[in-house]
Formats: sequence, C-alpha cells, structure tokens
Amino acid sequence: MITPAPPRRACVRYGADGVRCGNATNRADGWCGQCEGYTTPEPPTTDAEAKPRRSAWRWGPGDWKPAPLGMDSDEAYEIDVTPGAVATYAKVHAVEPQNAETEIRSLFEDLIADQAATERNEAGAWRVYFPKHGYGLLISEDRSHILRYCTRHMERTWAQYRTGVASRIAGPNRMPAWKREGVARHIDLAVGGKVVDLYARHKLGLKVTSENIDEVARRLAAHVNENVLPQWRHGDDESIDDGGGNTWRLVRDDEHPGGLILATYASGDTSPRDRGETP
Repeated sequence: MITPAPPRRACVRYGADGVRCGNATNRADGWCGQCEGYTTPEPPTTDAEAKPRRSAWRWGPGDWKPAPLGMDSDEAYEIDVTPGAVATYAKVHAVEPQNAETEIRSLFEDLIADQAATERNEAGAWRVYFPKHGYGLLISEDRSHILRYCTRHMERTWAQYRTGVASRIAGPNRMPAWKREGVARHIDLAVGGKVVDLYARHKLGLKVTSENIDEVARRLAAHVNENVLPQWRHGDDESIDDGGGNTWRLVRDDEHPGGLILATYASGDTSPRDRGETP
C-alpha cells in the first residue's frame, strides 16, 4: 500500500534573515526546500557563552574497525529508530520528534546509498557515517535498531547540508562556512582554521577570498596529497616534513576519526602564531 503524501502546509523553517518562511510544502519534514531551511531563527549557542558552536562526534568508547554493514537503502524504512536517537536529533536540530524520525531514516538511506564508511566495535555495534561531512548513525549489533544519531553540526540538518545550504556558524578560530566548504570540495581530511590562510600566504602569495578559495583549496590538496599524506602513518599525532621547508601536523581523535590537518609551520619553527586552529 502506497502511503499518501502529507497534506500541504506552510513551511516551518527559517531563512538566513531569521524570518519564518511560510512557503507551501507537502514534505514530511515540513521544509519547502526553497528557503535555507534553518530550524531556528538564530544559530545555536552554548550555555556557558553566547557564541555559536560546532558539536563533536559522540560515538562512545571502543575501538572501531572497518566492516561491511550489509544493508540495502530500502531497509532505512524497515529498521526501528529508538526513542533516544529521536530525542537526540530533535534536541540537536530543534525539530519535532515525528520529523526527527523521518529525517533520521532519510539520512540512513543516503548513508547506505552513498556507500558511507561502516565500522564495528568490540561489542558488535555498527557505525555508518560520512567522516568528511559530519553525519552518522549508530546501529545495534543485530542491525534491527538505530541507536544513536551523531553529528558534528549544530546548525544544519543533513538535508540542508546535502543541498548546499551554508552554515551561519563561524565561531572563534574557525573558518567561515564559505571557506570550510570550499576546502571540503577538494580535501577529505578536516583542516585547521589557519592552515588554509598560512598555505595561501606563504606558498602562493595570496590572501584567501570567496573568489579564489576553490583554486587555493585545489592547490593545497595537490600539495598535501603529493608531499604529506604519503608519509602519514595515521597515528594520533604526527608531524611531517613536506620536503619544501614546511612541517604539517596531523592528528586523529574521536572528533576527527578520519584525520585533521591541525597546523602547518616553517620546519624548525613551532611558534604558536604559525600554528593552525581547529576547524
């Protein structure tokens, strides 16, 4: 039996100016898909300080090793979603629980269809996630339940991110959204906030702008892929000399399981002013 589409209603999301949209939509998540689709008028803030933040991965303890999940995208609508996963999604993205479950299933479908990274821990649980994009799910040992929703984004849902909606968040020592997303088009690893600027200034003689970010990121990726990553042993904290007078510091942790280019500086000079910051 085909489930009928939801009735048309006013879009419940907000534009970049903080004004509620109001366009007509019959999408299950309540978004028209035409406005920016933010779920709150303003970016989320921490309780301790009135500054936007980007959340960290929260997978819980345990070592993870690559393992095929063995599920088809159609199963995204057959698997159960736990109340805990729904509650986490609803809280993180400020949406109603019913919409949260719908959006979790849509994310799971895309994770499987796009062959996202799948790994398993000693307890048998699975995680399927986009290390580069910052969205993922924790799956039960028998693959019958979605146990947890994990994301590094407090600002945007997967549907927003996937369609290219820019983040309103650019906190202290972080790259603004246009720069972060320009870099992500060329580099699979996360990149520290000052790394791009330092590379552009010292290697290319350029100041990074929204007009040249694509070219800068492309050249940065080529340099790192040729001179840095071949030497990387995927350790938790490594400093690598690129052979051209610069040292690159790469780290891995729970927040950046795929790796983070934390800093770059002239070889022999570890002055804090030449270090990158977290993205």
